[in-house]
Amino acid sequence: MQHATQVPLVPEASAVPVRERIYIGTCSWAEKTFVKSGFYPPSVRTAQDRLRYYATQFPTVEIDASYFALLPSAYSRRWAEETPPGFVMHAKAFGLFTGHAASVERLPPGFASLLPPGLRDAREVRVADVPEEFLNACWDHFREFLAPLAGAGKLGYVLFQLPPGAKYSTETLEAMRRWKRELSGCRIAIEFRHRDWSRHPDALEFLAREGLIYVMVDFPDLPRLMPVVEAVTADWAVIRFHGRNRDGWGRAGATTEQRYDYDYSVDELRPWTDAVERLSERAGRLFAMFNNHARGNMAKNARAFQGLLEGA
Repeated sequence: MQHATQVPLVPEASAVPVRERIYIGTCSWAEKTFVKSGFYPPSVRTAQDRLRYYATQFPTVEIDASYFALLPSAYSRRWAEETPPGFVMHAKAFGLFTGHAASVERLPPGFASLLPPGLRDAREVRVADVPEEFLNACWDHFREFLAPLAGAGKLGYVLFQLPPGAKYSTETLEAMRRWKRELSGCRIAIEFRHRDWSRHPDALEFLAREGLIYVMVDFPDLPRLMPVVEAVTADWAVIRFHGRNRDGWGRAGATTEQRYDYDYSVDELRPWTDAVERLSERAGRLFAMFNNHARGNMAKNARAFQGLLEGA
């Protein structure tokens, strides 16, 4: 009896970097509007198959969910097993570490008991409010989450994204030293969002001395947002494309969806190809990551940018 050949839901081929060292990817593979955007074929329905399919399209991705919550190591262990050799997964640092508010409700079981009684029923906590015992437990949990990816050789950089209102300060520089100590052996990437950092060249000098990766950003040209500053401060270089939605970024109270709703034109991306050529000569690897997730634009634009580089 002849059996029908089973057609795999996910292609077997894996994506590869451009010229072996330029990695193009997106800043999530599971963000809800991205999942609904049409990037995934109708046959790709499960979370497991989505990541497997993504890895056939791009050689790298950021884990966005690790910013919002302390994820269990079972997740990262599964992701390490489900992705092909050479695939690179970057992790966004837990928001509490960088001065953002963290949801108490989303903390791992037992963590709320480490908070002072007055904070256990709070909606959010910030790093200045929590005891050292709680903060140490957060770091321990985050390291456990990173360990399976590191053990599989698939951990890229750990992204520490400063709040939009965070200006240059020596206190923040000192905090970066702690991040480096807590994640010894990991590549730490720092993203400035406030324009004030561009007025302090010693900040880049500090990153270079400490071996920290400076994250170049593509934002709309607005007074408070970080401009494009080309710099390589470590053995890897990183560019993150946030879109140029001036209305979304310039309007107080705009939602995340409104800010990141932007579709780059090829003419807007083309100048970055020259920059990537220059920067990749100074770094062992360069990562160009698209964060304009609305309506699937980040994958569309990442593919277009990869095409430009391959044709260069």
